[in-house]
Amino acid sequence: MMNERYERHVGSVGAAGQRALLGSRVMVVGLGGLGGSVLESLIRIGVGQIVGVDPDVFDESNLNRQVLCTMATLGESKADVAAKRVAGVNSDVKFTPHATKFEALADSDFAACDVVVDCLDTFPARRELAKRCDVAGVMLVHGAIAGWCGVVGLCPPGSGAMEQWCAAGVRGVEVETGNLPMTVGVAANLMAAKVVQQILEPSDSAAAEGVFFDLQTGDWETIIF
Repeated sequence: MMNERYERHVGSVGAAGQRALLGSRVMVVGLGGLGGSVLESLIRIGVGQIVGVDPDVFDESNLNRQVLCTMATLGESKADVAAKRVAGVNSDVKFTPHATKFEALADSDFAACDVVVDCLDTFPARRELAKRCDVAGVMLVHGAIAGWCGVVGLCPPGSGAMEQWCAAGVRGVEVETGNLPMTVGVAANLMAAKVVQQILEPSDSAAAEGVFFDLQTGDWETIIF
């Protein structure tokens, strides 16, 4: 029988789809603004196994946009706080926290996942994560925001998309614009939707896809690479 917790969305994903979600494994790299909100949606829809990776602790500057950051969690490990959140929301989900950099994980950790989610905040780290996913042959869902704008992308292994999106430098324009909580929420939930779609109907396309949006102007554009 279907767990009652899923009855409000099983009409959209189907019983078979819900079983697929419960049998899936997703890695979320970065548990801050984007990562915390991605995680929230994935645990509520019932992704059965989630690996969360982040070496950092919460500080006061995170309070404006990171849903896992509260006055009570300041100074705590983001990975540990995420583990507590998962346990408090959905007992169906097995969460494996890694309070370390993703570079320390083995290739087999990536290969065991159906999807990897990029919630990082520097270009070199994003490029390195894409390389790890290429080696493992796993789909990477990418997200980044700056002010009112954001991009969410699907990066199939070997597509080279991240080399185009994060071609040079260390950080994007978010250094100047900052990160708005509304933009985080939109991008993170679009990322979570891409993850769920990939689990339900895995893409066999080698082409990368980027969705670019501007909440201030209302403009949305999808580009296939």
